Amino acid sequence: MKMNEMYESFSADNLERTKAIFASIFVIQNRMQTACEKLQTQISMKQWLLIAMTVSCPEPRTLSSVGSLMGCSRQNIKKLAAALENKGFVQLLQGANNSVRIELTEKAAQYFAEMEQRHSKTMQLLFSHFSEEEIMQLFRLYGKLYEGIEKVEKYAQEI
Repeated sequence: MKMNEMYESFSADNLERTKAIFASIFVIQNRMQTACEKLQTQISMKQWLLIAMTVSCPEPRTLSSVGSLMGCSRQNIKKLAAALENKGFVQLLQGANNSVRIELTEKAAQYFAEMEQRHSKTMQLLFSHFSEEEIMQLFRLYGKLYEGIEKVEKYAQEI
């Protein structure tokens, strides 16, 4: 059974559609990770995400603050960052109050510059079937999904 056939089989009602959407999030993540790791072989997609989130993170860029953006624990971020440090993409520096700061190296900047064309082509292919309005709508819907995730996180803490 192909993914679109499975997806159609869940279209009976909203409960079934929400189950399909939930499952699809994980399937999409797996497929994108597999495809993108074939496009960039020096680092994993999780390592790429750590670098991208580090760039987006306000100063000081600590393991904890980047982890919060990524939705990961400090320990998971430390493992990813340590692997990137071994490859020369980041430096881990002692920060204030026993924190660890993440600093990108020139090698990371050079790598992203070299990969820019592939990254642009990937975005173009991924969203080529979307209109500008649909992209805006999807962007807004993802915001609502993040709000739902926050409710699930709160619920998980309560039980």
